[in-house]
Amino acid sequence: MQKTILVTGSTDGIGLETARMLVSQGHNVLLHGRNPAKLEDVKKTLSALPDGGRLESYVADLSRMADIEALAKAVAEHHVKLDVLINNAGVFKAPDPITEDGLDVRFVVNTIAPCLLTQRLLPLLGTT
Repeated sequence: MQKTILVTGSTDGIGLETARMLVSQGHNVLLHGRNPAKLEDVKKTLSALPDGGRLESYVADLSRMADIEALAKAVAEHHVKLDVLINNAGVFKAPDPITEDGLDVRFVVNTIAPCLLTQRLLPLLGTT
């Protein structure tokens, strides 16, 4: 059964490999990344997979609260249902460890962003 799945941090590493596997299984995969060029390259690469599922891409910097809200809003505008949310995006090292909001970038991306994004998308996931 084909599912609609959002994978944050899907431009490299575990997120990319997860997205690749899901697309090859025919699922509709919503790719997320903070770098538009890198995200477009991944979308092109995964679109070439045989018998692949449908792909969409969303750009958002999960260290910025406004981007987290915008990502949730954009997904909700295009989908009435989301079967799976994979909060994969994460940060270990960053050139600037403090966000525009004065918070530790690792804490925002690794903890606050997944929590906030999940809360905003709960209605699409069928739980409230």
